Amino acid sequence: MPDAQKIKEALKYVDYHNIRLKKHMLIFQKSGMELDLGGIAKGYIADQIREYLTENGVTGAVIDLGGNILCIGGKNKGDDFRIGIRQPFADREETVAVVDINGKSVVSSGIYERYIKTDEGTMYHHILDPKTGYSYDNNLLGVSIISDRSVDGDGLSTTAFTLGLSEGMDLIDSLDDVEAVFITKDEKLHYSKNFKKYLEEE
Repeated sequence: MPDAQKIKEALKYVDYHNIRLKKHMLIFQKSGMELDLGGIAKGYIADQIREYLTENGVTGAVIDLGGNILCIGGKNKGDDFRIGIRQPFADREETVAVVDINGKSVVSSGIYERYIKTDEGTMYHHILDPKTGYSYDNNLLGVSIISDRSVDGDGLSTTAFTLGLSEGMDLIDSLDDVEAVFITKDEKLHYSKNFKKYLEEE
C-alpha cells in the first residue's frame, strides 16, 4: 500500500474541472494528471462492436468483454440468452443468479475482481473514493446493471456502487428501462423494482 502521504498528494490531481476538450484535443490544466478510461471504455467498445455486427447482418450474438456482456437479439430460435451473474469471490463459473437477456447489456462492478490484502488482513479494492483516495467501504460486494446500452451499464454500475444500496437503488428505480441487482456483504441480493422479470424461472 502507498503510505497515507502519497495518497494525499495524489488527490491533488483528482478534479475533472482541470480537464478541457478543445478541437478534439484533451488538455490537462494541471501537470501530472492522467485520465483512466477503465470505468467506461469497455461499455463504449461493446456498443461499437454491436453496431458493426448488426450493420453486417448479425441478428444473434453475445459480446463478452469480461464484466460487460452485450447481447444482440437472442438465440437462433428466438430464445433469450442465459447470462450468469457471478458469485463474488467464487470461481468464475459460480453464479448467484441467471438472467434471460435479449438485445440488452449486463454490466457488473464489484470489489472481487481487483483487490489486495495487507499483512493485517485489510482489503483494498479498485473502486476508489475520489474524496479520500481509499476504497469505498459501504457494505456492497457488487452491482449488476441491465440496460439497453453497455456504456450506460458501465457508468451506472460504478455510480450505483459508490452511492451504496439505498441511494443507488433510488437512482436505478428513477430511470426508465434500467434494472439492477445489488449484492451486500452478507451475500443477499437486492433487486430494483422490475429486475425479477429477467430472472430465469426455475
